[in-house]
Amino acid sequence: MIGSDARATMAGRPDEPSPALHDAYSRLVWDVTDHALCLLDPDGRVAAWNPGAEQLTGYRAAEVIGRTFAYGEAPGEGEAALAAAREAGRYETEGWWPRRDGSRFWAHTIIAAIRDGDAVAGFAQVIRDRGGSDGIPPKTESDQIQAVALILDLALSTMSQGLCLFDAGRTARLLNQRFFEMFAAAGERDLIGTPIEAIWALAFGEPGVRRGVGHPAGLLAGHEASLARGETVVATAPDGRAIALVRRGVPGGAFVVTFEDVTRQRQAELEITRLAHHDALTGLANRAMLWRRLSEGAPEGVIPGGTALLFLDLDGFKAINDDLGHQAGDALLQQVAERLRRAVPEPGLVARFGGDEFAVLLPGSTGDLAVPLAEGLLIDLARPYAIAQERAQQRAHERPCHVSASIGIAFAEGGTTPDAMLRQADCALYAAKGAGKAAWRLFTPAMESERSEELRIEQDLRHALPAGQLSLAYQPIVDLARGAVAAREALLRWTHPERGPVSPRRFIPLAEKSELIRTLGFWVLDRACRDAAAWPDSARVCVNVSVRQLGDGSLPRAVEAALASTGLAARRLELEITETVLSTASGGIADDLQLLHAMGVRISLDDFGVGFSSLARVRAFPFDRIKLDGSFVRDAVERPDCRAIVGVVAELGRRLGIETVAEGVETPAQLAVVREEGFTEAQGYLFGRAVPAARAAGS
Repeated sequence: MIGSDARATMAGRPDEPSPALHDAYSRLVWDVTDHALCLLDPDGRVAAWNPGAEQLTGYRAAEVIGRTFAYGEAPGEGEAALAAAREAGRYETEGWWPRRDGSRFWAHTIIAAIRDGDAVAGFAQVIRDRGGSDGIPPKTESDQIQAVALILDLALSTMSQGLCLFDAGRTARLLNQRFFEMFAAAGERDLIGTPIEAIWALAFGEPGVRRGVGHPAGLLAGHEASLARGETVVATAPDGRAIALVRRGVPGGAFVVTFEDVTRQRQAELEITRLAHHDALTGLANRAMLWRRLSEGAPEGVIPGGTALLFLDLDGFKAINDDLGHQAGDALLQQVAERLRRAVPEPGLVARFGGDEFAVLLPGSTGDLAVPLAEGLLIDLARPYAIAQERAQQRAHERPCHVSASIGIAFAEGGTTPDAMLRQADCALYAAKGAGKAAWRLFTPAMESERSEELRIEQDLRHALPAGQLSLAYQPIVDLARGAVAAREALLRWTHPERGPVSPRRFIPLAEKSELIRTLGFWVLDRACRDAAAWPDSARVCVNVSVRQLGDGSLPRAVEAALASTGLAARRLELEITETVLSTASGGIADDLQLLHAMGVRISLDDFGVGFSSLARVRAFPFDRIKLDGSFVRDAVERPDCRAIVGVVAELGRRLGIETVAEGVETPAQLAVVREEGFTEAQGYLFGRAVPAARAAGS
């Protein structure tokens, strides 16, 4: 601190950063050539000497470091000037200064005391040639020099960094106030002349090694080489703070070290790094971290044999998210993550890829645990989850929720790369999901071929609609009492330019796994309404609806638009949904179905008997028809149990006031059974196969 005014400034802004002032200070002290600037120790000996002083006096820094200079010509005037500066904090004088070549110049000199608390740590001196000659001093103003001194004072006293000036002998010649504040050195004011090792011990040593006790040299040794190269070193103080150190050389062998507390910055950097490699919701590693671990475990690009990678996908999570909301979904994901943490042994890594997708990496020999781990996870993850919910004007309560998991497993074998292992685990997961809920599958090369083929089909399907490759065919549904066509089911057909006709069983499941099914579904709806509006009879048109089309209000809007644009009566449109919709139904799906039913649109439950529905759910939705799956009809003639199911469904329809349709009727014997059991309508090859729209009206 320099002077009483600077002390007040420092007290008002104890920690405010001033990088601009600090930079200005550095430039003024060491780069300015039209002012001589130097620092003196408490006895008036030169501790630092800038290029301006060398140019003005002709003396090099090495020649004057450690010397004292007189001010004016009167004996003792130099001591008097320092005493005045020590007393008042600042002293200004003019007088003759010697040059190395024996000449002299008239100098305007400002001396400012540098204080550490009550003690004077040294002096800052600004000297300027005022141009006098022949013993005649010039008349001059000192405004410019005073401005320079003010900047110097302000820079030292408002620096956010602690500062220590060391002479060529590596002993401290100046320490600013911020240094003492940073390292709680209020009782250590007599640090002028202290070796650098002791300063380091004060800042970074434990209490037992401070002030040169113990082995302080070791603390400095770890930093010194980097500092000498001009690098910023971050050291850790005993209290855990991160301190950034920078060393700058001063002519004559002296140097300055600054100390800056960067704890918050370092904590922010660590948090940014953590977030970059971890999932914010669950705290698990993310995809980037998993990739990093895979790569680190494959230094030559090949993963060690035996390493296992498991991909997991939750079955039924979307229904919980839609029905209970994202907050409940997030809570469930956090519980899943905790179960995975507990189940996976060290040094395994659990990661979340996003959504309801997780991964487990079992490196090296722990890969042997992959299959038993997968079997255990299928059981553990299927246990109920207690999810807190808020009800209107009621306390929060917990509701048990259920999900299951599909798991794909890949093992590293000869030459497996990280990319290949990720791809193989994904293929195995795809196979596990195709096998149904709560299943695991090991990767086989055939899976990769199958997956590649499916991706090609999916890509081609995306171009099929704009390319005009899609069309509709219609299969008749017969009223058993009248023997007339009561309805026609719209069935999507795809003729590939190279593959030829592609089976719906091949491409519809692929579309169902992506948002592509929504695009196809809405196109089928509009096309079917247009075709039906042109039929000469009043038969209904039945359109299959995917669960992905329900729940957000888009289907009721699309139906309303299609009916308005085609003029088709709402009662002639029947939407068929599968039992899968019931098993994943959310409040939004129920709302869509109720709205459609209120519009006059018919709703039928397709493929009844092969899904996961309950009679309670069947009753809860506004169904006009139940369509019994053809597998029961085909075996009803030979198997009493299947015939019993046919009879039960017919009776269910009568009691609920719902029409019943028997699918898959192919023989007169099967037709006789469904008639006798009381079905109202039938569909199957016995009545006709699906035909193009142009021929449908004649069926």
